[in-house]
Amino acid sequence: MAGRTADVAVLLPVGGGYTYRVPDEPAFAALGPGARVWVPFGGRGAEGVVLSVGERAPTHGAGDAAGLRLKAIARIVDGPPLDPSLLSLARWIANYYMAPLGEALRLLLPPGGRAADARRAALTDEGRRAAESIGRALEPASLDGLGLRERALLSRLLASGGADRLAAIARDGEGAAAAVRTLVKRGLVELASEVRARREREEAHVRALPLPSGEPPFGRSAARRALYERLVASGGEAPLSSLRAVEPRARELVRALAEAGLVAVESRPEAAPSVEHRPIAAPSPFSPTAAQRRALDAIEPAIDAGGYAPFLLHGATGSGKTEVYLRAIERTLARGRGALALVPEISLTPQLAARFRARFGDAVAVLHSSLGARERFDAWSRLRAGRVRIALGARSAVFAPVADLGIVIVDEEHDGSFKQEDGVRYHGRDVAMRRARDAGAVAILGSATPSLESYEAARAGRLTLLALPERATPRPLPSVEVVDLRRFRTEKVDGEPGLLSAPLLAALEETLGAGEQAILFLNRRGFATFVLCTACGHRFSCRHCAVTLTYHRGGERLACHYCGYLEAPPARCPECHAQRVERLGLGTERVEAQLRRRFPSARVARLDRDTAHGRGLERILDGVRAREIDLLVGTQMIAKGHDFPGVTLVGVLLADQGMGLPDFRATERSFQLLEQVAGRAGRGERPGRVVIQTFQPRHPAVLRAADHDYARFFDDERAEREAGNYPPLSRAALLRVDGEDPLAVRRAAEAAAAAARAAAAQAPVEARVEVLGPSEAPISRLKGRTRWQLFVKAATPRALRVVLRAALAIEPPGEVRLSADVDPMSTL
Repeated sequence: MAGRTADVAVLLPVGGGYTYRVPDEPAFAALGPGARVWVPFGGRGAEGVVLSVGERAPTHGAGDAAGLRLKAIARIVDGPPLDPSLLSLARWIANYYMAPLGEALRLLLPPGGRAADARRAALTDEGRRAAESIGRALEPASLDGLGLRERALLSRLLASGGADRLAAIARDGEGAAAAVRTLVKRGLVELASEVRARREREEAHVRALPLPSGEPPFGRSAARRALYERLVASGGEAPLSSLRAVEPRARELVRALAEAGLVAVESRPEAAPSVEHRPIAAPSPFSPTAAQRRALDAIEPAIDAGGYAPFLLHGATGSGKTEVYLRAIERTLARGRGALALVPEISLTPQLAARFRARFGDAVAVLHSSLGARERFDAWSRLRAGRVRIALGARSAVFAPVADLGIVIVDEEHDGSFKQEDGVRYHGRDVAMRRARDAGAVAILGSATPSLESYEAARAGRLTLLALPERATPRPLPSVEVVDLRRFRTEKVDGEPGLLSAPLLAALEETLGAGEQAILFLNRRGFATFVLCTACGHRFSCRHCAVTLTYHRGGERLACHYCGYLEAPPARCPECHAQRVERLGLGTERVEAQLRRRFPSARVARLDRDTAHGRGLERILDGVRAREIDLLVGTQMIAKGHDFPGVTLVGVLLADQGMGLPDFRATERSFQLLEQVAGRAGRGERPGRVVIQTFQPRHPAVLRAADHDYARFFDDERAEREAGNYPPLSRAALLRVDGEDPLAVRRAAEAAAAAARAAAAQAPVEARVEVLGPSEAPISRLKGRTRWQLFVKAATPRALRVVLRAALAIEPPGEVRLSADVDPMSTL
C-alpha cells in the first residue's frame, strides 16, 4: 500500500494500537511518534497518540494486510507532542501494570489538556445574509416564520464571527437546542466539528526599537512619547498588561508606536505567576550535620557523574532529610539539569512547599489537585519548555515533563497514597524509579520507616543505603510509654465512654500545665464509628457497601466513608421500631468534644478530612505553629511530616486499629503509622514524650515503635513474610472481580481462578507461582458492586504477568469487570 501509515494508541480503555493512513498533506509531513492526533474511532472520533510512522501494510486495527482501505487520521491535535522518554514510560506502565496503553498514555497528558471534539453551529452563506438583514425593512424569505429565539440565535452567531460552540449556545437556556435544529433544517446553519486542545496562555510583549536620527516621529502626542520613555526606563521592554495598568490607552498608543516603527510587539508565553502565598523568610545559613554530610558526600558525586544512581535515605523523624533533598537539587540545578520531588499529599505538607519556595523561589512548579485545570496546564507547559526546572507534587506529578531530568526524589516513600487504587493501578514510587533509570538521573527514596521492598533492595545492594540515625536538633527521639488497656481502664467523660487512660490523662495535664502542646491520634473520624439498635442488634450499614455508617454530629448525618452515601440519623430502629438506637464507638469528632469538656481552658482543634477542606487545613496547621492551639486531635493526617516545635506530647489513643486486618501489610502499616506520629513530639527545644494505648502491648508493631527500632522490625517482619512467600520475597498481584450480580461475579472469579491455575501449572518450578482463592474480598460489596478476588504470587514479574493474562483472558458474563492490581498496597 502506497503512502505512510501510523500506529496510533487511542486514549480509551482498549488494547493495543490501531493503524491509520497518514494524509498526504503538508500539515502531516513532520508527523512522528508522540504526536497527538484525532482519529475516527467507534463511529465518532477519539484522541490518540502516534506510536510509530512508516511505509508499510497495516497488521491490525482499522485495516488489514489483505488491503482493506485504511481510515485516515482526521487532524493533528493542536497540543504539545509527548516526549519520547515519557512515551517509553507509558509502554512500560502498560506492560508492568497490565493496563491498556491508551489509559497509560492519558496519564502523561497535561492536566486539563485533553483534546475534545467541540461541535459548532456555523452560519451558511444564506444564513449570514439572513442575519445581516434582521430588522431591516425588507427581510428575505428565509426569515419567514422564524420566532424570536431563532432570530436571536442568528444575530448571536453573526456577532460571534459566524459560529459558536453548541455547548455555549446550550447555556442560553431551554429552547436553544430546538432553535439550532430549526435553523439547520432551514439551511441557515450547519453543524461542524472542531477538535480543540488547551494551549498555554500567551501575552503581548512590547519592545522599544532604536529611535531614528532627527526628530522622533511622536508628532504632537505627549502620551505616545511618555509611553515610549516609560518602556525604555523599564529596561526596553514590558508586557502590554503592565503598561495598561498605568496607562488605560496603552493598547491604542502601542499600535500607533508600532505603525511608526518605534516599538515591536510579539506574543510570548505568559510569565509564571508567583507561587508565594504568604511571606517566607529567607533560609538562615545552615551547616549540615555529620550524618547529612556523609549522605551528601555519596549523592553529590553521583549527580556530577550523571547516570542512574539510586539511594535509600533512611532518616529518623526530624533528622533533616529535607535539607539533604534541597542541597542535592541545588547541585543538580548547577549542572544544568531539572528536578522532580514527590511527596505523599502536597496539600498536607505546606511546610515542605514553603521550604522549596524559600530556597528556589518561582523556579518551582507546585502541582496538586486543588489548582484549577488552567493553572495545572500552565505549570505543565512551563516545565516542558524548561522555563521552570523543579516540579514538586503528589503522585501524579511523577509524569511532569521536567526538561533534562537529573534527580528524582520520593519523600516518605513508604506511604500508601503513592499507589493509585483505580484506573491504571500504578505505584508512584516505582514509576519514579523507572523515570530516573530512563533519564540517567539520581534517585533518592527517603523515609524514617522505609517500605520492606525498598529496605530489602538496599540490603541486596540494588539501592545504596544512607543513614541519618539521629535528629538534626540537639534533642533525641522522644521516649515512649506503652499503656496496657487491659489493665488501665479509660476515663469516662460525663458518663460517656472515653479513650483517656490515667497515665495519658496525667501526661496531658502536665503538658498543658507547662504551657506546651499535645497531639492525640485516633485513626477514625466522625463522632460515633457505628450506630446500633440495642434492642435487636441491627447495625446501620451503607446501602451500597458492606460497611457500617459513621455518625457525624456536625451536620447531623450518617455517612459512608467509601462511597459518600448519606442519610439522616434515625429515631427508631427500622427493623424492630424500638427507640433504642445507640451511637457507639469513638471517632475524632467525639474525642474533640470530650477534650473540650475535660480541659475547658485549653484551645482544642481537630484535623481530619471533615475539617481540612478549603482553608481549614492551612488555618489549623498555622494555629499549631503559632501556639494558638494547645491540643490537636486528628487522624493519620497529623502524621504527614508536619514540624511542630511546640509539641512535646503525642498520645496514641488506640494503637490496635488496623493491626488485625486480613492484609499481609497490616503490621507494617501499623508500625509505620505509630513511628511517624510519634515523630511529631519533641522536635523543638524541649524533649518529647509519647504515650501509646493498646490492648496488644506485645504486638511487634508496638514493641518496635516503642524502641524506635526499624532494623529489628524489618528482620521480624521479613521472617514472617518469608514463611508465607509474601513480598518482598516474591512478587504479588490481586485479580479483582466485581459486578452487580453476586452469582455472576462468583462464577467469573471461579473461571478466572481455573485459568490462572492452568497457566501456573505450565510455569517452571523456579517461578514459584501460587494462586490463592477465589474468595470474597474482605469488603465484599463496594459502591453497589459485589467483589471477589484472587491473590497470585510468583518469583518474578514476568511469571506473574503470564498467569494474570491467562485469568484476564476469560470472557466474563454481562457487566462483570476483571482488573489486575500488581504490587497491591491493600488486599481489602
